Amino acid sequence: MSRSTNPARTWRWRATVTAALVVSSAALVTGLAYGFFASAGSGDGTATVGTLALGLNAPASSSCTYSNLTPGDLAGLNQCTLAVNYTGSVPAYVSLSVDVSSSAGTGGGLLFNGSGSSGLTFAISDGHTSFEVPSGPGSTGGSCPAGDTCWTSPDDLAAWYSGGAANLDFTSSSPVVTWTVTPLFPTSAGNTFEGGRATLTLTARAVQGTPNPLPVGCDLSTIGQNCPASGSFVWG
Repeated sequence: MSRSTNPARTWRWRATVTAALVVSSAALVTGLAYGFFASAGSGDGTATVGTLALGLNAPASSSCTYSNLTPGDLAGLNQCTLAVNYTGSVPAYVSLSVDVSSSAGTGGGLLFNGSGSSGLTFAISDGHTSFEVPSGPGSTGGSCPAGDTCWTSPDDLAAWYSGGAANLDFTSSSPVVTWTVTPLFPTSAGNTFEGGRATLTLTARAVQGTPNPLPVGCDLSTIGQNCPASGSFVWG
């Protein structure tokens, strides 16, 4: 990795990775956990939040913010998780939406740039299936914070597993589902990303199943991929 010859530009920061649990007011129900974690250093810690109750029209969400990173800082187990337990009284389908916002620092480049190959990148899994990570040029304005560029991968179809077999129909007896985000900021990253920041937010939503069928094209073969709302089927 090339470094500036100006000592003032030399990266001396340690990584600071802070994750704050953000829960929609609709999800503030009895038994819902609220947590906060902070981890500093070279990525040798694992961060886990408590399990959240997920109900119809009561999404559960958690956010992780990454800033002041030195290339190579996230080579360890510095992960971010969202664990949900569906508590609804009727069978439901569940989706996971992934949103990323990023801003540039003194290096001029967005810490997360949607390329999947440079800067900060993410891998997301439920332990069996990989989920989509937003990509492309991103967008600004609207609900995107001022000064940020934002990406989203909305409503990726989720599943729970029994003996390795995937199931799309969630009930109150379904096991907890945990999505794990593994960030990577390799030593090959350059000073372009100096001082940048990125926030990744995971949001799980549930919608009543029977008699509502999943939209055409959403099935066991598309777990982890976008399942857009269609007709009367709307994610809660």
